[in-house]
Amino acid sequence: MEIALLSGIHGEKRKPVVYNIRMHELAVAESLIKTVLEKSEDEEASRVVKVTIVVGNLAGVVTDSLHFCFDEVARDTIAEGATLEIETVSATAFCQSCRDEFEVGQYDFACPRCGGVIIPSGGMELYIKDIEIE
Repeated sequence: MEIALLSGIHGEKRKPVVYNIRMHELAVAESLIKTVLEKSEDEEASRVVKVTIVVGNLAGVVTDSLHFCFDEVARDTIAEGATLEIETVSATAFCQSCRDEFEVGQYDFACPRCGGVIIPSGGMELYIKDIEIE
């Protein structure tokens, strides 16, 4: 958990604001479980066994936190106890100059081949690949 102290207008003191580092992952887990439960209901499933998702390494998702949030949100549903499998996808980019596509790191901003401007082309994925039900 992080705490940020904010000062008010004209320097008056204000209460600390607490930011939970799992906020983003909690929202992702809630959306994920909602979709899984809707699809499971359509199939008249009695239990969700496993959910496989694809996450790009630039999607801003902390996988350990997502696992924790998934388990919490799934509690008291037919998805309780389901395995969350996360497949990660590397970031890729396309160079406008030499037309090459390649893997990039989070802070790569130029083509390693020619130094040209690059356009991200992968690594932001976040979707459900498979739901295993009974």
